[in-house]
Amino acid sequence: MTTVTYGREAIHNMGANAAPGLMGRVKTYFARARAERQLHQLDDRMLADIGLRRAEIQKMVWGN
Repeated sequence: MTTVTYGREAIHNMGANAAPGLMGRVKTYFARARAERQLHQLDDRMLADIGLRRAEIQKMVWGN
């Protein structure tokens, strides 16, 4: 299981075995979209401080 925390929200990637239901999937989608937007707003130096490159943001947030 992968957990990504942004502020007070945690996004859990539990794989295909977890079925949180429709509302859970919708909430997860919006949380990930918000996290991606926030990460894209950081400059390259701040991303490097957290060990991330701009090209890796989508993969880290969405897992693809």
